[in-house]
Amino acid sequence: MPLNAEAILKHPFPDIEVTFTNRDCILYALSIGLGEDPMNVDELPYVFEKDMRVFPTFAVALGQPGPWNADPKFGLTRQMLVHGTERLEILRPLHCGQSLIARNSVLEVIDKGADKGAIVVVERILTEQASGAVVARVETGLFCRADGGFNGKREVTREFSEIPQQPPDISQVISTQANQALYYRLNGDRNPLHADPDYAKGAGFPRPILHGLCTYSAAAICLQRMVGLDRKLLSIQARFSKPVYPGETIQVDGWYLSSGIAFRATVTDRNVEVLGRGLATFL
Repeated sequence: MPLNAEAILKHPFPDIEVTFTNRDCILYALSIGLGEDPMNVDELPYVFEKDMRVFPTFAVALGQPGPWNADPKFGLTRQMLVHGTERLEILRPLHCGQSLIARNSVLEVIDKGADKGAIVVVERILTEQASGAVVARVETGLFCRADGGFNGKREVTREFSEIPQQPPDISQVISTQANQALYYRLNGDRNPLHADPDYAKGAGFPRPILHGLCTYSAAAICLQRMVGLDRKLLSIQARFSKPVYPGETIQVDGWYLSSGIAFRATVTDRNVEVLGRGLATFL
């Protein structure tokens, strides 16, 4: 069955009520690599309830619509679906104990061609349940590797800017753990691609891969370290180029621009870019 763009665009997502405790915030922070050094007093507030802080990319894990794309009516090959892009805009800081409403909707479905796959762009708005104030906006591009060629729209509305060509101004590295995907999936993304070796092999990978959003958030940790953890992250966006395998070390290269920090992330041991066309802005 070919991809059904009309059904995907019209899919009515129910509102999702989200409440999270300090346990949820701590689990998230540990699952993306914070707290690796328990004596690091700058990062301790993210993993210890005393003077608790919520790492800003936690917003990307809140109110996800679940495995909606597994419904056969959409014509998507779920085993061949991976994260393609992510944008996060933060309007208000997150606080433990907040009650939020998540509203998901499909913005566009892009046909890259029969041999190049398709892209489904999903938007999620997080609002405070009590006041209705918008806390964050998340835009996710799902890369459907086996589902192109349905005679649809060919280009995304919002592209990602190229990074500078000169050597980076600053670099940071962050390690991932061999079991990190097993921890990260407890934030809500239970896709077997990140846990089941046989499922991963069926999707063309030698073993389970790290969640793209875990790589994305690990890069955000490096960016925060570049500017200081006291600087407020306003937005971060990137394209997912290649997967990270749990246990690999990620290097984040940054370029200081007037608009923010352009960045990319690589696994140097394999000499592959895993995040490209990145841009982060800070207050």
